Amino acid sequence: MKIIKDREWTTAAWLTVVLPILAIEWIAFKCFYPYADYFTDSYTYIQAALDQDAISFRPIGYSLFLRLVHVFSTPDTVVVTLQYLLLQGASLGLVLSLRRWCGVGERTVAVLMAFVLLDPVIPYVANYISSDALFIGLSLIWLTVLMGILRAAGWRRLALQVVLLFVIFNLRYAALFYPAVAALMILLARRGWRYSAIGVVASIGVVVAGTLWIKSVTRRETGADLFSAFSGWQMANNVLNLYPHIPVDTAGLPSAECRVLAGYVSDYFVGTGRTVVGPGVRTVANTGGRDVGAPETRAMPEVTTAYMWLHPSPLHLYMEAYKRQHKLSYFDAWNRVGVVFSQYGYFVARKHPVAFLRYYGWPSAKVFFLTGLDNMAAFNEGKPDVDSLAANWFRYPGVHVKAVSVTLQSKVLAPMAWTYTLLNLSFVITALLFLSFRTLRQRNKVFTACFRLASAFLLANAFFSIFATPSVFRYQVLPLIVLFVFTVAGVSKSRVFSVT
Repeated sequence: MKIIKDREWTTAAWLTVVLPILAIEWIAFKCFYPYADYFTDSYTYIQAALDQDAISFRPIGYSLFLRLVHVFSTPDTVVVTLQYLLLQGASLGLVLSLRRWCGVGERTVAVLMAFVLLDPVIPYVANYISSDALFIGLSLIWLTVLMGILRAAGWRRLALQVVLLFVIFNLRYAALFYPAVAALMILLARRGWRYSAIGVVASIGVVVAGTLWIKSVTRRETGADLFSAFSGWQMANNVLNLYPHIPVDTAGLPSAECRVLAGYVSDYFVGTGRTVVGPGVRTVANTGGRDVGAPETRAMPEVTTAYMWLHPSPLHLYMEAYKRQHKLSYFDAWNRVGVVFSQYGYFVARKHPVAFLRYYGWPSAKVFFLTGLDNMAAFNEGKPDVDSLAANWFRYPGVHVKAVSVTLQSKVLAPMAWTYTLLNLSFVITALLFLSFRTLRQRNKVFTACFRLASAFLLANAFFSIFATPSVFRYQVLPLIVLFVFTVAGVSKSRVFSVT
């Protein structure tokens, strides 16, 4: 069977060229980085897998993945290779689907394939013991399935996207906005009222059901009546960013516990005379109180999540007192105070909406569009050893790990933050140019629908990310891939300057 027909490459032809290069790239990468990469969250996932926990500090899905792989193989190379295959396979699937369904030209496909092959971020993300690679890969597959629904809606594709929603949601709760995007696309598919109704209800329902189930497990295991303690910690952290700028009015707090917390916050910002988080920061992971971080001294950014992690912060001081008063374990206390933090955070944000937007929302937006590398700036956070938890799980000969260079990735990835900023601007310009011409939209109906899907996803992701937490670079890898693919495809389909 010919793999090149009428001077156009077939899917088989592209795969014949691309797959060997991907294999060589990964083998070469692992020669430079023979060990997996770790940061504080990594140990949380491994601990939950080791203890076979029903819930953890982070969503439990990635820990289940670690347990599943561990049944068949223990080396970390197997885990990160599976993650690499998923990431690259999902990226290839997206590009080839655009080629097949939307008639993207061969030259454009070549550019997109080159991006898949040469993007330095993908192997680095895949090499982390973290949910990021699975979340990104499955999200790309989910977007591709939605593209298929827009092109030719079918029940199998609908069922597949619902299953993907469930899995993705249990990897990272950032997927909370995914059902809204799915529901909008299903409605735009215009398959009929029954298909639309079932699709919308199933897409929203699977996440709602997952939320209620996680809430019931959290209540059973810890006594905390909430879905995500992490979101409570995050919301309280976010409003603490207001305190250095305005006198915060906490009159009318909804509970006695919130008023006690307000006292700790007041002592921190007023009684001690501190208005910002000071130097000498110690990063502490939520791993049962075990300190796996390293001391670092640095100036705090304009907007920060440091209040969640620093033991001297009012959030940790309150939790320690709550833990002692109620004689709780670290994990139970961490969850229970999440209820108080959530109440407190939302109360302050509603009381000072303009200040919240000015002193948290706007700085968070700036961080979102120009993000530092954070933990991706150095292999293993710059430390020569891993925690014994990881060494035992993956059966290392010792705790010492090595790489060709601890800081090489900071140099390799440094341009990507600015690349992400420029891609956002390029995508907006492309969208305005492409969607402004009716003839272009009519000529490329399937691509227009897919482009709208990408636009809706990126817009929803931006709003969610900005208001949920100040971003770090690893959160931007998924939108970076989507931005590049659809910007290049949009430019190739537009031919704006030839339209009269």
